[in-house]
Amino acid sequence: MLAFPLSGFKRATLFASLAIGLAAPMSSAFAEAPAYNLGEPVVALVPIIKQHEKALKLDAKQQEEFAQWLKTAPVKRKAAEDKLAQTRLQLRDALLNGMGDTPERQAMIEDIGKQEAALVAMRAGCVDRMRALLNAEQFKEVVALYKASLHKGHGAAK
Repeated sequence: MLAFPLSGFKRATLFASLAIGLAAPMSSAFAEAPAYNLGEPVVALVPIIKQHEKALKLDAKQQEEFAQWLKTAPVKRKAAEDKLAQTRLQLRDALLNGMGDTPERQAMIEDIGKQEAALVAMRAGCVDRMRALLNAEQFKEVVALYKASLHKGHGAAK
């Protein structure tokens, strides 16, 4: 409590000043945060290609190869993402239930790291596959569309 009395207006002004003073460092921390969310894929070109398939003028062979990719790759990625999510939930449960710094905890953490690396490699492989599927001009256009989508706040394309 303050040693001297404050009128209602002065008290409100003091509290407002304190609130602004505390909020300013928080807002600058948000402003300095990288424009990347760890939950986002490193890159996701397939949704862009799906959305702009006609405009990209894929030929019949490209359309067939892309359709085949869509039948298999997203299912594999989803399964890997689901497994990773389950492992993270198991670790969370273990931590909340008192698991200390044990070899089991370290093994779970290492497993999560390996699964994350596998997902990143899967996404990188997808980019390689799309680069091989498209001609140079189409790929350049997809990259430009993808980058534009990031600036619109759609970086979490899957």
